[in-house]
Amino acid sequence: MRRVSVSLLAAIAAMGAVSVMANPVPSKTDYNAVDVSSQNSPSATSSGDCKVQPTPFVIPSLQKWDGGKGEWKISKSTRLVIDPKYAKGISLDSEHSVMVNPSTLQDYAATFKAEIKEVTGLDITVVVDSKSKKDDIFLTLGADAKDSTLNQEGYLLDIGKKGVTIQAVTSRGAFWGTRTLLQMLILADDNDFALPQGSARDYPNYNERMTMHDIARKPVPLSDIKEYVTMTSFFKYNTQQLHFNDNPGLQTKNLMTDWKTKYSGFRLKSDNEKFAKYANADVSYTKQDMRDYQDFIKTRGVDLIPEIDLPAHSLAFTKFHPDWTIQKDTARGDWLDLGNPEVQQFTKDIWTEFAGWFDAKHLSIGADEYDATKGDLARTFVNEMHDFIAANFNKTVRMWGSDTQLPGTINIDNDIQTVHWDWTYSDPIDLIRRGHKVTNLNAPDCYLVPRSQSYEDFIDEQKVYELWEPWVFDILDRANASRNASPNEPLLTGGGFASWIDFLSESVTRVELYDRLSKAAGVYAEKLWAGAKNSDNIAYEKWAPLAKKLRENIPGISLTRRPESKGQFLISYDFEDGAVKDDSGNNYDGKLNNGAKVVDAGEGHGKAVQLTADSYITTPLESIRYPYAIGMWVKPNGDQKADAVLLESGDGKLLISNSTSPTITFEQDGNRYNTQIVLPPNTWSHIAFSADSTKTSVFFNMRRQAIVQYFNPRWDQLRNETMILTGPINSIGSKSGNSVDGLVDGFFVLNRASYGGEMAFLGKHYANALP
Repeated sequence: MRRVSVSLLAAIAAMGAVSVMANPVPSKTDYNAVDVSSQNSPSATSSGDCKVQPTPFVIPSLQKWDGGKGEWKISKSTRLVIDPKYAKGISLDSEHSVMVNPSTLQDYAATFKAEIKEVTGLDITVVVDSKSKKDDIFLTLGADAKDSTLNQEGYLLDIGKKGVTIQAVTSRGAFWGTRTLLQMLILADDNDFALPQGSARDYPNYNERMTMHDIARKPVPLSDIKEYVTMTSFFKYNTQQLHFNDNPGLQTKNLMTDWKTKYSGFRLKSDNEKFAKYANADVSYTKQDMRDYQDFIKTRGVDLIPEIDLPAHSLAFTKFHPDWTIQKDTARGDWLDLGNPEVQQFTKDIWTEFAGWFDAKHLSIGADEYDATKGDLARTFVNEMHDFIAANFNKTVRMWGSDTQLPGTINIDNDIQTVHWDWTYSDPIDLIRRGHKVTNLNAPDCYLVPRSQSYEDFIDEQKVYELWEPWVFDILDRANASRNASPNEPLLTGGGFASWIDFLSESVTRVELYDRLSKAAGVYAEKLWAGAKNSDNIAYEKWAPLAKKLRENIPGISLTRRPESKGQFLISYDFEDGAVKDDSGNNYDGKLNNGAKVVDAGEGHGKAVQLTADSYITTPLESIRYPYAIGMWVKPNGDQKADAVLLESGDGKLLISNSTSPTITFEQDGNRYNTQIVLPPNTWSHIAFSADSTKTSVFFNMRRQAIVQYFNPRWDQLRNETMILTGPINSIGSKSGNSVDGLVDGFFVLNRASYGGEMAFLGKHYANALP
C-alpha cells in the first residue's frame, strides 16, 4: 500500500471534527461544582483558605455527608485491612440475604483489591489486622444493627487523616461502601486519585434493588451475565432474576399451525435424561455452571432469583409434549393444560430437579399471560406451587402480577410476593391493600425491550431520573393515591428494571444488549437507593456526563468494546514497513501468523499482505461497538473455502461469502446477515462498513451499497429491521484455518461513524489506483 501520511490522517480527522464532538468529561472544577450536599452538610461554607469538601458525586447518591478539610490519597503503601473480629462474616449476613450462604468481608476484599488495581494501577495488599495506618482502608462491622435508618445494608464511611474506614451492619453493607470508594477513585483520576476528606452515612431506601434478564430468547454466555452482575453491583443492586425459559409470542393454534417449529429457550442442562432434552443446544448451563456463577455473584453482593415460567411461555416443554397443551384451537401452543394430571406432576417435578441448584431462599414460578378463561385453575396452581415449594425446599415463591387477568374466586396466598409489571394484569395498590409484598417493575417505565415498538429500546434516562421512583406505578399520574403507593409503604420491597428479548437473538447483539443495560442501570439505582434526593437538586444535564464516565470505567467489564484511542483513527495499517505497524499513534501493532507475509502487490498498492486459508493477521483488540467505521482493500483469489473469513473476533465475523451464496455476510451471535454484495475474484475491491446508533451501512468501492437488516419474524411484526453490528477486529482472516485466500491492504478502524464522501476520500488515499 502507498504510505499514508500523518497529514492525511489529520486531514480526515479534521473533516469529521464537527460531527464527532462529544460531551467533554468534566474537569476537576466541573466535578466539584456538582454539589449534591445542600441538604446534608455544610459543604458550601469555608474557613480561611481551606474549603469544606462538597459531597462527592457517586451513583447512587450518598444519603448524608459531612465534609472535612483536605484530601486523602491512595498510594503503593495502602493496605486493605480487614477487622479479624468480622473477617468471616456474622449471623446478620445470612439473616438479611436471600442467599443461604452470603459472602464475607474477606470475599468482598478480594474483589475490591482487584478493582483498585484496574482503576489505579496499585496492587495493594489485603491483610487481616485489628490496627490500620493512615494510608490504609479499614473494613469492619459492628455498626448499630438496631439503627433502622442503616436498613441492614447501610454503612458509615470516614475519609480522614488517619485513613479510610468503612463500617457496616452486614458484610454486604461494607461492600456497598467499597462501591462508593471505588467510584470516587474513578472520578478522581485527573487528581492523582486524591479523595476529599469527610464522613458519609449511607443506606438504601428500599431493600430490593433488582434487575431481570430474559436469557431464554437469546443465547447469552455466562461470561456476559457475570459482567451484568459486575456492572449492576457497581451501582449497589442486590438482586438479579434470571428468566430461564421462554419463546416468542405465539398466536392461537388455529392461526399458527406451525407453532411447534418456533424457537424456544430453556437454559438449564440437567444430566437427568428426563429433563436433558429440554435444554438448548446453542447455550445452556449445567449444575456446576450455576454453582460457579452463584459463587461469583455473591462476591459482588448480589442474590440470584431463578425463574422457570409456567404454565404459559412453555414451548420448550410443549413442543416435546403437544398433548400437554390446552386441547382447543383457540389456545396457544405454549400454554400447559393445568387440568392435565401429567402437567400437574411435571410442574412439581421440574422444581424438584432444579430447586436444589440454587442458594436463593426465593424462586419465581412466573405464572403470567395464561389463558384468561382458566382463572381459578391458574390461581389453584399458584397456591399449590407455593405450598409444595415451601414444604419441600423451604423457599418463598414469587410470581409476575397476574391476578386481574386471571379472574376467579380463589384468593392467591398472601405469602407469595408479586412482581408487578402491567396494570392490565394486576393492580399493585390493591395487592398491597390485600397484604401482598410487591416489587415495582411496571411497564413501560421499567421495561427495556430492544427493537420494540411498544416498550423502550433504550431506557429514557432523563424521564426516569426526573419522574420515576419505586413507589410510582403511574408516572403520568403521580399524585393519584389509587395509582401509586406511599414512599414508605412497608409492603413495597423496591423495584428495578427488566430486560426482555421479545424479538429473539437476531434483533440485538450481545454487545448492544450490554450497552442498553449499562445505560439503564445507573439511573434506576439512583432512585432505588436515594429516591429523589439527588434529582431534586442536580439537573439531569449535570448528572448525565458523570454517570457516563462511571459506567464506561467499571472494572472487570469487557463488553463496552470501546478501545482507548488518542484520536479518531483507532488502527491504521498500510504494511509499507514490511510489518503490521499501526500508524494511528495508538501503537496497536498487529502480527503476521501462520505464513501470512508482506509482499509487493503492484497495481498502485505498494506492499500488501498475502493470506492463505491458514494464515492471518492478529491485532491486540477484540471488537468495537458503535460508532465506528472499518475498511480495507482486498483482492481475493478465485478459489475460496466456503464461509471464508475476512475479519473475526469472539463477537462475530465478516465473511466474503457464505455456504449458500457468494455474498459478503456478517455473522454475530450465531446469526447471519447477508448483504447481496459480491467481491469479484482476482480484482482489488474496497470493502467497508460503518455503524451508528441506528444502522450498519456497508460500502463497496467506497459507495454505500447496503444497510444490514434482519427479518423480524414475530407474527405481529413481519418486517425488515436495521441492525447495529459490533465490529470484529481481532484478526484479519481466521485463526481457525478458514481465512480469505488473497491480498489485503489498507486496513483502518475509525472510532466514529463515516459516510459516503469521507469513505471515498479514505479509500482513494490508501492506494494509488482504483479498481
